[in-house]
Amino acid sequence: MTYDLIIIGSGIAGITAAIYAKRSNLNVLILEKGAPGGLLNKIDTIKNYPGFKEITGSELAAKLFEQINELNVDLKYEEVINIESVGSLKKVETKNNEYITKSILIATGRIPKKLGLNNEDSLYGRGLSTCALCDGNFFKGKDVAVIGGGNSALGEALYLANLVNKVYIIHRRDEFRADSNLISEVINKDNIEIVYNSNVTNINLDKDIVTSITLDSGNIIAVSGVFVYVGFVPGVNFVETMGITNDKGYIITNGYGETKIPGIYAAGDIIDKQIYQLVTAASEGAIAAININNYCKKTMK
Repeated sequence: MTYDLIIIGSGIAGITAAIYAKRSNLNVLILEKGAPGGLLNKIDTIKNYPGFKEITGSELAAKLFEQINELNVDLKYEEVINIESVGSLKKVETKNNEYITKSILIATGRIPKKLGLNNEDSLYGRGLSTCALCDGNFFKGKDVAVIGGGNSALGEALYLANLVNKVYIIHRRDEFRADSNLISEVINKDNIEIVYNSNVTNINLDKDIVTSITLDSGNIIAVSGVFVYVGFVPGVNFVETMGITNDKGYIITNGYGETKIPGIYAAGDIIDKQIYQLVTAASEGAIAAININNYCKKTMK
């Protein structure tokens, strides 16, 4: 079977694109290595998405998933490892299969950036996490640290503050780079303590369990859990040799979602852009799908 469009990733950009493409009668396949909704599933509360005064990320992900199910969009849980051109068509390789398509939309989003500590990778699941919604319950009544100063860090700190005894926010600057309402909530939360102008230099263990963090000031703060929100990096490596990314790994597109390779598009937080928000990702998915529909019509002639 030759698909009209294969969408790699099922975050809000990918699912929006699938909705538009399917309603244009394109034969669509979504390939997703994780859960539909992507990072939405790790967001506690969303208060800035049109149509919802407040909704959890997992609820919004479920609604998106329900919508593509009703449209009978084909979704397969496979990890893409390579894409390449085959004449006028494209081949998408996963760990298990190969698929042929007229066009591709890359919508894999971003993944959390790491701190860069020597023992970091071995600590996940032993007190280190990038998802308060996933792991917060393990630390009820305990003290934890949240590292970062953006919307994600402050939003997750507020979520954790309702579960744990105390939250320390460790921020490398002297002020937050987050929405003013979040900053106000954090400052006024009794069990949140802010530590400015500080970096974590070590996560300390006792019998393989996190017990404290060491700051570059030399101070040691006793905590049972550490939640990292220090930014994101592009969540894709199969395009690194294709020449469609910038020096930071983000895909370069024009205003139509097109890369410099005909038939290959990108949308959402994987692309190089100014604003990384749910509404912009959804918009980019729709724009790309509309232009992909036009591209497919041309290739049919």
